[in-house]
Amino acid sequence: MPKHYWIAPHWIDYVSCILKSRCLNLLAVLLVLAAFSCAYAQDAPDAAQETLRQKEYAEGTKLFKEKKYAEALKHYKKAADTSTDDGECAILAGQCYFHLKDYDKALKQYQLVAENGKRISVKNKAQKCAQQLSCMMKGICPGNCLKPSMKGWRKMKVAGTPDRLVWMVYPYLDPAGKGGSEYWSNDHMGEVIEYVNGRPKNMGKCPICNGTGKITLTK
Repeated sequence: MPKHYWIAPHWIDYVSCILKSRCLNLLAVLLVLAAFSCAYAQDAPDAAQETLRQKEYAEGTKLFKEKKYAEALKHYKKAADTSTDDGECAILAGQCYFHLKDYDKALKQYQLVAENGKRISVKNKAQKCAQQLSCMMKGICPGNCLKPSMKGWRKMKVAGTPDRLVWMVYPYLDPAGKGGSEYWSNDHMGEVIEYVNGRPKNMGKCPICNGTGKITLTK
C-alpha cells in the first residue's frame, strides 16, 4: 500500500508564496529586458541621425567658410531635418539665406527656430537674429546705438542746450554705491552707449551703421 503523507497547510502556503515570488521576479527581469530593448531600438536611429547631422554640418560649414552659400544651404537644411538637430543648423540655414540676400526666407527661418527650437538658448538666439534682421529690413541699424526708433526719448530742459533737443537718460549705480543719471541728446544719433563699471559711457560711432543709425540691405 502506498504511503500517504500529510502536509501542514502553512507549508503549502509557504511553497506557494515562494513560487509566486519567483514568478514575479522572472516577470520583473523580463520587463527590464524589454525596457532595455525598447531603449536600444530608440537609441539606434538617434545615433544614425546624429552621425548624419554631424556629417552634413561639417560639409555645410566648410562651404560656408568658402562663401559658397547656396551649396552650404543644402547641407545645413539636411542637418536641420535630422531628429537630433536642436535648431542650430536651422539657424545656419537662415544665415545662408541672408548671405544669398533672400531676407524674407532668412527671417522666416529664424522665426521658425524661435518657435520650435529644442533648447531655450537656441530659441533665444533665433529670436535675436529675427529681431535684428527685422530692423535691418526696415532700414534701422540693429546695433546698440542711439536712433530715433528707440523708446525712452524725452523732452527736458538741460542748461546750456537748445530747446530742440530730446534726450535719452541712462540711470546708473556704480560699484562704489554712487547713483545718478547721465544723458545724451539726439545730436549723438548713431553713437553707442554702453555701461562700463556700472557707469554709462559713450563708445563712439556704431561700427555697423558708421554713426548714421540707418542701414541699407543690398539686393
